[in-house]
Amino acid sequence: MTIHALELRGISKSFPGVRALADVSLAIRPGTVHAICGENGAGKSTLIKIATGAQNADTGVIRIDGQEIDHPSRRVMQKLGIRAIFQERQIALDLSVAENVLLDGLPKRFGRIDWRAAKKLASERLRALEIDLDIDAPVRTLSVAQLQMMEIARAVSFEARLIVMDEPTASLSRHELEPLFRVIERLRREGVAVLFISHHLEEVFEIADEITVMRDGSVVAQGATTEFTPASVAELMFGRIIDSSRVNRRADDQAGKPLLVLKDVSTQRLHNVSFSVSGGEILAVTGGIGAGVSELARVAAGASLKTSGEVFVVDESQKMQGIRSRRHALRLGLAFLPADRKRQGLLLERTLVDNVVLGQQAVGSHLIFTPSSATKSAKSLIPAANIKTANIDVVVGTLSGGNQQKAMIGRWMGVKTKIMIFDEPTAGIDIASKFEIYNELRRLANSGVAVLVCSTDFQEVGQVADRVLVMRSGNVIGEIDGPSATERRLLEMEMSK
Repeated sequence: MTIHALELRGISKSFPGVRALADVSLAIRPGTVHAICGENGAGKSTLIKIATGAQNADTGVIRIDGQEIDHPSRRVMQKLGIRAIFQERQIALDLSVAENVLLDGLPKRFGRIDWRAAKKLASERLRALEIDLDIDAPVRTLSVAQLQMMEIARAVSFEARLIVMDEPTASLSRHELEPLFRVIERLRREGVAVLFISHHLEEVFEIADEITVMRDGSVVAQGATTEFTPASVAELMFGRIIDSSRVNRRADDQAGKPLLVLKDVSTQRLHNVSFSVSGGEILAVTGGIGAGVSELARVAAGASLKTSGEVFVVDESQKMQGIRSRRHALRLGLAFLPADRKRQGLLLERTLVDNVVLGQQAVGSHLIFTPSSATKSAKSLIPAANIKTANIDVVVGTLSGGNQQKAMIGRWMGVKTKIMIFDEPTAGIDIASKFEIYNELRRLANSGVAVLVCSTDFQEVGQVADRVLVMRSGNVIGEIDGPSATERRLLEMEMSK
């Protein structure tokens, strides 16, 4: 009889009006990596919350090492060796990196926190993962990718029975993936099980021993990774064949005149960056984490300060207007869609209508915005942005990641924005929704919008861009046309001297 590190049998869970899980069973053997694949809303997050004790199932059984757990809670499951990295960040912004890495249990001596031991232990955790972070740095100063690596360091323990990793690579470049995968391989050798959730199927096939595919709260397929292909998993996830062909510019479309111009822009990390983006063009800027890609997006949008250089928006009379702030950029027709849409882009507890009309409120296009005028405006913007919802009054936090991103796109379509800057546009979005977002980016460009995509996802960049700039250490080190920007070619450019 096989003893499993974690076994879930007949798990069902319902919320008001929604059946999240229906009779789901899953068994994970020690020393294996078990991947769960499914689109947003398939039930993956609910399942892992039940597996870690964060939520209780309506029906079903949980066993650890063959023993049934009568009253699973987060504390009980942690004591039994179940650790987790959740997609929703568990971060104390006002504490240091060391304090956050050891948030589940700071070492004590004589009843007080032993800070010397804490710093030593935090350093050892980070070093094991090859993560270069200042343990004394305040967490609020970290980038999105650094926050992700810090959370991984907190969760990884070689004494655990099972570690749940929910989208652990969402903000990581290829360089950050390799140390993480080495740690996962080490966990496997130590007999620790890993439950791995990712929207990147190439990652799943690189490290997983077994795959469970979910759709609409149910398991539709399970088996060894060798029994599947990426195409077959995608088809099982969505119940249809996914078109993953490159999103190309129409043959008769040419880029117009430059609308966004950067001249010798520098910050502490960026060094004399210059380029322009034309109307009708998708320009992608890419590089590894730490290359300055995200910082460039924020500076270009007026959301972060530069130390020298200029960022211009070209107006209808071809006059170059320097950007002074994000609000000024908005008035000039430039919109910014941040990477962390949940914390920085959306009002998660408000309705879709409230979020979509926010752009018009931000630029003051309506002196008085009544509920009826907001609804009327949203009814035109929601289909224009291809947002899929049965009810325009739905709370935006309940939408899938793809529809949340489309809500932000629709917000700026409502004010006739002529420049859109996207920072990691498909972070945390499932495969099918990614291609929908890519098509939305192309539709924006076809309408004459200048689109700047700042992304560390080489595959994404090659999928959508007309032109690509590659960065390293705050410098633009090369340029390549979009159709030639394969993942291998971009990696070669990034690694070149």
